[in-house]
Amino acid sequence: MTRRRLLFVFALAAVAFAQAPAPAPVPATAAIPAYKDLKYPPLHQIKIPEPIAFTLPNGMKVFLLEDHELPVFNGLALVRTGNLFDPADKRGLSSIMADVLRSGGTREKTGDQIDEELENIAASVESSMGETSASISFSGLSESSDRILRIFHGVLTGPEFRQDKIDLTITQMHSGLDRRNDDPQGIAEREIASIVYGRENSYGWTVEHEHLARIKREDLQAFYRRYYFPKNIQLAVYGDFSAPAMRAKLEALFADWKVEQPAVPAFPAVTAKPAPGAFLAEKSDVTQTFFTMGLLGGTLRDPDYPALEVATNILGSGFTSRLMSQIRTKMGLAYSIGAGWGAAYDHPGIFRIVGSTKSASTADALLAVRAEVEKMRTTEVTEQELRTAKDTVLNSFVFFFDSPSKTLNRLMNYEYYGYPKDFLFEYQKKIAAVTRADVLRVFRERANPANLSIVAVGNPQDFGKPLTGVGKVEKIDLSIPK
Repeated sequence: MTRRRLLFVFALAAVAFAQAPAPAPVPATAAIPAYKDLKYPPLHQIKIPEPIAFTLPNGMKVFLLEDHELPVFNGLALVRTGNLFDPADKRGLSSIMADVLRSGGTREKTGDQIDEELENIAASVESSMGETSASISFSGLSESSDRILRIFHGVLTGPEFRQDKIDLTITQMHSGLDRRNDDPQGIAEREIASIVYGRENSYGWTVEHEHLARIKREDLQAFYRRYYFPKNIQLAVYGDFSAPAMRAKLEALFADWKVEQPAVPAFPAVTAKPAPGAFLAEKSDVTQTFFTMGLLGGTLRDPDYPALEVATNILGSGFTSRLMSQIRTKMGLAYSIGAGWGAAYDHPGIFRIVGSTKSASTADALLAVRAEVEKMRTTEVTEQELRTAKDTVLNSFVFFFDSPSKTLNRLMNYEYYGYPKDFLFEYQKKIAAVTRADVLRVFRERANPANLSIVAVGNPQDFGKPLTGVGKVEKIDLSIPK
């Protein structure tokens, strides 16, 4: 374009801009709507995919869920066992077994050789132990699914438990025990469980050096043989694959694994009673007091659980909660504080209130927290509090199913613990039906502040008021027996 033509184009544009009508002025009386006036449509009902379920000839239950969005391949095996089955004199046995199940390799390959093979194909196979379940998971690219399944099969069915890896894991656990008092909040969490459940049962046990020292290779092998057998395992596989082809692969892969064992017994029952009072763990190297207040909660099957979940949300979940508004904003006694109603699938969890405060305000903070719990038991919450809490709980449901893995794992847990498939949707309906009267009733019946166990970790020399103002004080022994 010539220079003269370019100038002509710019001139035309300037004329057009000058002749364009000016935007209409906004009337002075027009107001921007307040955020409280915004209306949102209700969330659509979640529709979850239905996995293909079947049982292999050896008794292993399998769930398959195709997902072709990405070329990846994942799986999870749940084993009906847990650290609740640890022998009293060999606490930590199950955790060591689960760690060395993977790191100790198989009869054909060491754990280090398996590590190298998995790294070469960008895959992983991991083993872990929980309270009421053990798991072996795997992940990688779909193109490597056959190799990943082969490695997973070897780890699950033929672990070698090599002595050098046993020694390494036990040494690491000894080292962890020596450092267990470094984290003050960790102390509070550990001790509240021991106090609420009781120290003389597997729910409240603490692992010590003496327990680790008794554990031998044959103990790991015996624990594995007792619990790792096909009829005691559920396997979920999800990702980019054909379900019929995957079923054929799994049937062939596990055709020769036909180990039998007697049915696994029920997990121990919780027989705890309230242990009210203040429990002090003295730690002179901190400038704050870290605290956890707790009492026995319930199970997810508990008829009162929906109302308790809503009530606890009002008390201590998020910046609009009562604890945050009163203890942090109005009184300035804590930076972060929150509460949660602990509920487990098959045994009562722990209702916890967790926070920290300046050493000088320890007693004031604890008394203020207890007062907020008492208010929940004496006066109905406001309609706004109830609506906000229910919306918070209900709106979180979408995140339970935002990935195939979450969907399948949740359905697998329902099967594992004997819950109906529609449990979550029935729970959703019950949350929506919670009333202010329900919130008041369940806290009156289940959250008596007089029954709270209070664990405080701090330096009593810096307390502004003695802790005896909170209740009878019992000192916690933080020494670590050799």
